[in-house]
Amino acid sequence: MADENIFEAKDESQIILPEDENPLRNEIKTAPLTKLNFSGTAFLLEKNHAKTRFFTTADMVSDAEGLIHSGFVSMGANYAALLAINEEFCVSIGARINFFGPLKLGDVVEFDAQARFEESRKREVKVIGYVKEIKIFEGVFQLVTLEEHIFVTQQKNIQKEAAIRQKKEREEAQAKNNG
Repeated sequence: MADENIFEAKDESQIILPEDENPLRNEIKTAPLTKLNFSGTAFLLEKNHAKTRFFTTADMVSDAEGLIHSGFVSMGANYAALLAINEEFCVSIGARINFFGPLKLGDVVEFDAQARFEESRKREVKVIGYVKEIKIFEGVFQLVTLEEHIFVTQQKNIQKEAAIRQKKEREEAQAKNNG
């Protein structure tokens, strides 16, 4: 047993290739570092439409009965919404969600996400989640597509506000000195 190489697969069928786990990974532009074990895996990716499979795991369980915490379900639905838009700099800014049934360990949710308002930077995406054809989730996510990363945009806004504030302070000081 000590000589056994745990990194060597005994059988070719045991090897899971990244393209098997996420066959659409090369087409996904949004949230590239998202952990699939918490967000789901895309199995359909079209313009303004995405479908994902969200696999519940032991890390998501919130009690001894195997109840899945709803925050993980929301995360999986949000990821489906992002994929429906599939732009590099897209972020969620709001959501209205409803849970129609609990999830338990082992459940697989299929999320279907449809995006609207394609001409706008602010988009709405309706996401419905099913377990074995039973609707357990429905939500509308508001997302905005930016031209650059949100942190870059945020920093520019902070600098702009600081410049405006400094100008106002200079004008007030000048008016006080002249008055």
